[in-house]
Amino acid sequence: MDQKKIGAFIAQCRKEKNMTQTQLAGRLEITSQAVSKWETGRGMPDVALLQPLCDALDISLNELFSGEHISAEEYRGKAEENISRLFQEKQSANRKPVKYLFSVCANVALLVAGIELMIGLVGNLFYPALLGVMLINASVWLALFLISAGILLYDKRKLKKRKDSGICVNAEIEDMIPAAWIRVGNYTTCRIICRFVYEGEEYRAVSSYYVLTPFLRKEDLYADVYIEKDRPDHYSAEIFRAE
Repeated sequence: MDQKKIGAFIAQCRKEKNMTQTQLAGRLEITSQAVSKWETGRGMPDVALLQPLCDALDISLNELFSGEHISAEEYRGKAEENISRLFQEKQSANRKPVKYLFSVCANVALLVAGIELMIGLVGNLFYPALLGVMLINASVWLALFLISAGILLYDKRKLKKRKDSGICVNAEIEDMIPAAWIRVGNYTTCRIICRFVYEGEEYRAVSSYYVLTPFLRKEDLYADVYIEKDRPDHYSAEIFRAE
């Protein structure tokens, strides 16, 4: 739901009724600060207040969720659109991001570099030659951290750019490709193949590497694929699992 649009609509309807925020709050038995929070898009009314708010403003729930007045001809279409949006938002709320390989690598490399350095500093008190060895080891791990962090930052910026200016398409998980070269305990890395349709054409998107347990199946995963407008072969994929 677009909280800012809904908030602006609440303010519009309140003014149409010649009510102040304090008067509306009094009718709903809440604080005027709560009304102000809704109208500025910083929050939404509690479920128990939705119908009383609509009654006070003389609007329907459908109009409230749409953030605009709806004619009789538009009512059914808007109702279906709002139900679909609520369902999608509920699904999104129950999703948890899958661990991105380079995020894990950056955290582990930085941790190990810190441990190596600490061992060197403490060991230097008893065995001075140890510090030089640990500094070399720490430097190697720090280099791995910088490489992983650089890739992570690049991918995050690319994803953000496509979220801001691109299009999010509905994607279906088609397959998981394990990477046998990285496996730790019960964890392995996989690339996820997603299939999506754009303007009647079918495309495939291959994700970057994600860290998965062997208990996760493709049926447990969800993908959001963001593509550049008119360039569906330029994409970024984000992988989630149900909580």
